[in-house]
Amino acid sequence: MHRLLLCAAAVKGVFVSQHERHGMKPCTELTPWFVKCIDVEAEQAETDAVVGRPRVGLQELSGDRKRCNLQNKAHDRQGNEGIRIAIALFGLIRHNATAINFENMLLKPLLKYQDHAYSADVLLHTNVVDRINNPRGKEVNVELPGPDAWEAFRPCRYSVEDQGVIDYKLSPLIRSFRKTQLAGIHRTRTNIQQGREENSASLMNLLRALYSLRASGGLIRGHEVATGRTYDVVVSARVDTIFTREVPGATYAYVHRSPVAKLFVPHFGCSVNTELLLNDRFAVGEREAMVHVYLPRIETLRKHKKEHEDSNRHVFNARSRRERTRRNGPALPPKLLSGERHLFDTVQAHGVPTARIPQFCLRRVRAGGLIWVKVFTSLDSHECPLEKLDHCGERCMERQPACVAGRGCHQRGVNMHARFFDGEDWCNLPDASERHPTCLYDWEGLGLGWMATA
Repeated sequence: MHRLLLCAAAVKGVFVSQHERHGMKPCTELTPWFVKCIDVEAEQAETDAVVGRPRVGLQELSGDRKRCNLQNKAHDRQGNEGIRIAIALFGLIRHNATAINFENMLLKPLLKYQDHAYSADVLLHTNVVDRINNPRGKEVNVELPGPDAWEAFRPCRYSVEDQGVIDYKLSPLIRSFRKTQLAGIHRTRTNIQQGREENSASLMNLLRALYSLRASGGLIRGHEVATGRTYDVVVSARVDTIFTREVPGATYAYVHRSPVAKLFVPHFGCSVNTELLLNDRFAVGEREAMVHVYLPRIETLRKHKKEHEDSNRHVFNARSRRERTRRNGPALPPKLLSGERHLFDTVQAHGVPTARIPQFCLRRVRAGGLIWVKVFTSLDSHECPLEKLDHCGERCMERQPACVAGRGCHQRGVNMHARFFDGEDWCNLPDASERHPTCLYDWEGLGLGWMATA
């Protein structure tokens, strides 16, 4: 029997369309063909296709369904209930173990948390290539998992691009940076050829990562347009990293209501040649800070390049180390482009208040399952298994026990009072009496009341 299908775009509790609220009735088996009515099942199916039928609890992680509208407790996401979270994954998948770790250490703690209502979508952009050559990471012509490895993350929305195509798109930017980036190698490496090869590969990998990062932001905005709802909190994670401790489920609620800090990053991997910078491997933040500053920061590279060249020129022309001064510390070698420095400069330029969080602990995974060197030390009396292992494949990762965040981890040699950052140096002053009050562990004032201090 022919029905006139009128589609609505809202779901409120039991599905009731805008047409029904305006007097039209749902279609039934007894409705004549010439009477206009609402096919409720069709409307529900169309809404589910865009928003995703609510999938509540840990059991929804099993099977092969897309990870759309994952909920820790049942609520109406299309209304004003709950905190909407976008989990944006990006980068090159080097090993299949990372998908298992992502589910166990990030998704499960989020769904177990019950103090606030969450709904989360997993979005992914990845570049694919058959083999990788990265001398610095000890990856020489190593075979990668394959073009279908991304399916293990079961994203709600995704984009997969050939790495060769990405390199072609990035070629003008790569050429403009390579001359400056390699200039410092002659002054910082004893083995010039090795230094040039390693730094060239690192530059390529950084630009690819920034390209993928921006693309993941495009997926977020596209999904917001499709669903008609914006996210409250955005998570950005690399697909070539593993978490050694669970990301606390309370994180997203505190980020959403944080009165000061709008961007939260790990407290390690934030110091390069004694400069206090920002870890660029994982972040959770308020939507505006993430979508407009953190994710699209490749767009600021040309400005960063000019400042980078000016600072290098100053160093190269210096007559003595006394003249090589820097904003954050003593004399330094030439500034080479790095993800940590670029993130630091971008956040500073936009004035985004950022908190360094010890509870975010993660390590990079190289092709073949090699876990890259640990650059942090534990802040509590226990170490999680993944903080001790040097290699962990798929079966190994499946056997890893849950390990709560505890007090987390910290980069040795970095002042703990520098956990909060707003682009100035007032958190790094050696005399505690001179530090700004917000540096002195004002957890509630910073929106960090969930932090474990003992």
